[in-house]
Amino acid sequence: MSTASDKGMASVENAEAVAFQFTRIVGGQKVRSDKLAGVLDHAAVNEQPWLFVSPHDDDLCIGAGMLIQAAIDAGVDVKVAVVTDGCLGYCREGQEDSIVEIRREETMESFEVLGVNSGSVECLGFPDGGLTQYIGRRKTHNGEAGIAEHIGLQNSLTHILRKHRPSRVFVPTPTDLHPDHRITYSELAISLFHATGAIWPELGPPLLDAPALCELAVYCDFADAPNLEVIGNDAAFDRKLRSIELYKSQVQIGALVESIREAGPYEYIRDVGFNLYSPKRYKSMFAD
Repeated sequence: MSTASDKGMASVENAEAVAFQFTRIVGGQKVRSDKLAGVLDHAAVNEQPWLFVSPHDDDLCIGAGMLIQAAIDAGVDVKVAVVTDGCLGYCREGQEDSIVEIRREETMESFEVLGVNSGSVECLGFPDGGLTQYIGRRKTHNGEAGIAEHIGLQNSLTHILRKHRPSRVFVPTPTDLHPDHRITYSELAISLFHATGAIWPELGPPLLDAPALCELAVYCDFADAPNLEVIGNDAAFDRKLRSIELYKSQVQIGALVESIREAGPYEYIRDVGFNLYSPKRYKSMFAD
């Protein structure tokens, strides 16, 4: 398969066609395929939407720009939720009052390059760098805009999970240093629990099954080894780079693109397993 590191291998005829190679580690064994369904647990990957939750607008194209393309290529209905509004991301004098709208426009353009239309991208509008005051769920007051007369990350994320009913949910790893990344991860994790229960019925009917939770890396390494590798060809890698470059308001974006270009067309994903407590797990340790 042609990759961005294999110069000259892509023909003129198929230069714009994206292609991928996937490797998933299952039970210590490597499963390889050029089809996304070939490395997942079930062949019908497009039965339910996939939800990508992003603390900031540019996190997903950096950490999963090729996976998103691959999912769309496989027929998956990709949904995106951007948690913060980018209000602290102004880099030039005079942009402080307009940066939220600037970044929203950049966001829609960036996801269009990856194949996600604007109707599938939802901006939650929580303040950039200010998520601590929106942990949990509380009643709205003083004219706050909320959902079902409540506001908070768990309120919004539970609502989105019940609305889209995804089979898989992707979010940046909590090892990222930015507090917005860590808070988004923890609030999404507990919202998965809420979404499958009977709590808060005004947010929609509960999910019948909890979606699989998957981590992607943006700036910091995984806490544990990933188990899925995505390699894109020249066309897929180029689209990823172009989607990042569209965040022109972020003046440092050029250096980031060059760093990603140098690293090559590789992305890694980690499946997250929830180990619920049971005394049975530890009983044998104390037996005679």
